[in-house]
Amino acid sequence: MMGAWSNNGRPATPSGAQEGRFEDADRRDMVPADGGDDGRLARALPKALFVCAIGGALSATSTSVLAPALVAYGLALSAACGGKRGIAPGAALAVAAAAAVSLPQGATALAGAVITSLAGLAVAGAFWAGRLTTGGSILAVAAISAAHLGADAVLSALSGTTLSATMASLIDAYKQAFLEASPAASAQIESVASLIELFWPATYVAVGFAEGVSAHLGLRLAKAPLSERGRQVPSLDAYDVPLWVVALLVATAAALAVALTVPAAPQTLLAVAANAAMTLRFAFAVQGLAVLAWYLGSKGIGPLPKVLLGALALYLEVQFVVLTVAGVFDVWANFRHLGRGATDAGDPANQDKEPA
Repeated sequence: MMGAWSNNGRPATPSGAQEGRFEDADRRDMVPADGGDDGRLARALPKALFVCAIGGALSATSTSVLAPALVAYGLALSAACGGKRGIAPGAALAVAAAAAVSLPQGATALAGAVITSLAGLAVAGAFWAGRLTTGGSILAVAAISAAHLGADAVLSALSGTTLSATMASLIDAYKQAFLEASPAASAQIESVASLIELFWPATYVAVGFAEGVSAHLGLRLAKAPLSERGRQVPSLDAYDVPLWVVALLVATAAALAVALTVPAAPQTLLAVAANAAMTLRFAFAVQGLAVLAWYLGSKGIGPLPKVLLGALALYLEVQFVVLTVAGVFDVWANFRHLGRGATDAGDPANQDKEPA
């Protein structure tokens, strides 16, 4: 019994409780009341909540693409200050600000603004939960895109129509306006209108992708305080598409081949396969950009040349699909020599590659 007491007559310090820090799993995310780095992080909480509110407000403006970055940054900083409990008030402020600013603009603007603000929450929440692997990022973008599409579909149904009919009417209205303004370019306008009629579902993915990228950039802005809490933001050069995305690519290519070569194939098959291919292009374009980032980093290229070369690569992607092709080839060539299929659960690049 004497061994359980210290020499000063007091009970021995419990294991894991030192300098005001608790190692208990339920309390390890809580910020202690002492000073130092943790005290500085705690004092940053009002700033984090303010940034969340600003991001929510921006989601209802023409600069809405910046909103997920601010919301993700604010939520990441809030989580660094108060653990998981710090995320809820920041998310509530972001949604409330988005609703307050967008409500006078109508139901469509309200739904879009709220979803845009929640895009930051989706990415920041997945990151804090340790789920922001490459596959997790892709699923987050898919969820954001589906939320935007679903909201528009519900609003169209409430108006007594369908989303397809609404988009067809909108495309036709724009086509007629352009034809009246430029009758000489009627052939080009008809061609563009036909492409838009085919690919309009992929535009929702483009919106979700832009908002997902914005939220990831917000996490990068919070890299320093997150590192102080032992949370490492995934780097671009570690991005590696999971095997299930590769399987989707193969299935899409097969469906597209059937739709283009079999006369009896339904038009719906072509629409689905074409939009799936356009959607997967985003995932593999980022893979190609990751290869470029890894190569430039291995050569010791400075920040400014990296930005310029990255901008050039994006231009070539738009014109010639260069990054997408490089990303698809990297799946098999493994230019970065990634440890695919490794059992190191702590490596985000490998988590999506592990066999089931």
